[in-house]
Amino acid sequence: MRTIFKPDVPGKFVLYPYHIFHLKLFYRRLGRSDRVFDYFAYVDLYRLGAERGDGFIDLYEWDVDERQVMKPLADYEEARRKAFESAIIWGNSRVVSWWLPRIEVVRDAQAYKVFWIFEEEGEKYVMDSLTGEKFGLGELAGKDGRKCRVCR
Repeated sequence: MRTIFKPDVPGKFVLYPYHIFHLKLFYRRLGRSDRVFDYFAYVDLYRLGAERGDGFIDLYEWDVDERQVMKPLADYEEARRKAFESAIIWGNSRVVSWWLPRIEVVRDAQAYKVFWIFEEEGEKYVMDSLTGEKFGLGELAGKDGRKCRVCR
């Protein structure tokens, strides 16, 4: 995914796996015209969560060291199921139908979100490249004091 924010000081980065889907939902309705919706799902391949998006995110290719890429924990079929589930929940809140929608995958791609790891005034931080949020590595430690997998 295209980075929007970068730290002022140069640093390392980690690529976090997502699968992006553009879906079309086709709803049949009794006594009324059918409805068609476009739905964009961003599926987190590490935690298997889905978010609704406004569009298909711009994608760019980079040549990177494989050690900077987090391996996905979910495969394509799991991501597709999660995207469909998310789309159905969203669509059913907008239209009344006796039937589940027919869903068509218009476009899909695996993508990676960039998390910058950098040092500022002797402290280590992680920055989300899409939101610009900055977190101290100490804030990302687990309850037992161990660092998360991304931060090690």
